[in-house]
Amino acid sequence: TLDLLGGGQVQLSELRGQPVMINLWASWCPPCRAEMPAIEKVHRAYKDRGLVVLAVNTTFQDNEADAAAFVREFGLTFLIPLDRNGSVSKRYQLRGLPSTFFVDRNGIIRSVVVGGPMSEALIQSKVEELLKETP
Repeated sequence: TLDLLGGGQVQLSELRGQPVMINLWASWCPPCRAEMPAIEKVHRAYKDRGLVVLAVNTTFQDNEADAAAFVREFGLTFLIPLDRNGSVSKRYQLRGLPSTFFVDRNGIIRSVVVGGPMSEALIQSKVEELLKETP
């Protein structure tokens, strides 16, 4: 369970039944900045089909004020969980930023992309694979 930027909380297990894209990022990371518009575009295109995007800010190596400014700058409309103590980054064996995990409806990680920036086409193809699977 992580706190969300702006209030509230999110727990991955509560999203079972929906495809989830988990992106770990920091405001100071150039490839993170480069790929975020593509992630937002894919989110807007697929949210009505059930896609959930969790853009987990690695707050333990960033800060909330910079993360909030980043979200405003890019007009992000998906959830921004805060990894304040690094527990999620450790659990996901974070090796580099950005890192993106594509999780199927059963909660199984189907694909991992370490580094970036990812192209919109790559993100879209990974999301399409998740959406094709039936729960």
